[in-house]
Amino acid sequence: MRLRTFLLLIVVLVVLAVVAVLFFTRLSGDGIAGISLGGNDSGPPPDQTVTQPVEGGEAPALPTPTATPQVRFEFVVVAARNIPVGERLREDLLDIESRPDSNIALQGGYVFSDTKELVGKIVKTNIADGQAILAPMIALSPIDLASSGSDLSLYVDQGNVAIAFPIDRYSGVAYAMRPGDLVDILMSMPIVELDPDFNTKLPNVTQRVDELALAEGRDFLFPPALEGRLELIEPLNLVGEVSGPIGDNENSKSTQVARRITQLTIQQAQVIWVGTWQDPLELERRADAAAVQAEEASLNSDIPVPTPTPLPERLEARPDVVVLTMPAQDALALKWSLERGLNIDLALRAPGDPTVFATSSVSLPILVDSGALRIPNNSQFGVDPSLYKLDFPTLDKPDE
Repeated sequence: MRLRTFLLLIVVLVVLAVVAVLFFTRLSGDGIAGISLGGNDSGPPPDQTVTQPVEGGEAPALPTPTATPQVRFEFVVVAARNIPVGERLREDLLDIESRPDSNIALQGGYVFSDTKELVGKIVKTNIADGQAILAPMIALSPIDLASSGSDLSLYVDQGNVAIAFPIDRYSGVAYAMRPGDLVDILMSMPIVELDPDFNTKLPNVTQRVDELALAEGRDFLFPPALEGRLELIEPLNLVGEVSGPIGDNENSKSTQVARRITQLTIQQAQVIWVGTWQDPLELERRADAAAVQAEEASLNSDIPVPTPTPLPERLEARPDVVVLTMPAQDALALKWSLERGLNIDLALRAPGDPTVFATSSVSLPILVDSGALRIPNNSQFGVDPSLYKLDFPTLDKPDE
């Protein structure tokens, strides 16, 4: 009896121990938070979700918070003011601002970070003040502006006008100019004195009246003569009238010699076209037609056909006209000078040279007074033959 009782007691103890273990295990998992076997109550492991009891049930699991990514800013070129379509970009029209790297245009690589990349480019759409300038807003060529009216006027800066100027090999810098060059305009003009009433070159031509012949009804006019001046003729010891000769040629009726003066009159005019203007759209159509013909020829022949050369910046080897842009007042001065037949030459400047020259008019008296020219004294010696009998070297005329 004792052995059986002892065994029964052992079985009961084992059952009670199992029940106790199950009870405490469930209690620690469902009802007790923050208690670990090691006695550390600092909280749950960092990679576990904490569940807290709320009224009516358990709260949803909260994910572990992650760090917010830091926003980076980059510099982009923006418009410093409203820029109209067709405007050529300058430094004063551009500015630099920062944009977040989340900007779509910046991520797509459509923006510019340096104003030097845009100076001289033409915009093909209106750009608002502060708006970032994107690559699609920039025209690749005048042809690219067809939708807004492709024309030479797109090359004219705001506030300037374009004017055509005739050139030859001498006045046109030996045909060396290209679009984009800067030139200065030199003028030489002959200056003469005029009669204030007739506005004609002095001296005047007069015909004296024979009063007796006039009274008798005969021809009363003496032969025409120039208005001269009274001088004492020393060899004769008499006072006489000195005047110039009279001839059939109009130019021979005056003894006044024009005083020539030369001056730098217009500075930093820009060349926008050399030669007669041709529509770029028409040039593009010709180039496309030539490319199609070349491709058809290559398909019908085993001989390879070379790729057509790109359109040149200047289509005429010896142009007779150049198109310049300048302020309206300078254009008026150039027009007046052309109509007056002045001697006009162009002087080529260095690329981007902003120098404004301060020059003085040049004439023979000015050269002598400044010491730049010395008048030679009369000499007892000379060279034969006379310089009037010599043939001076000249350039051959260009082939037409």
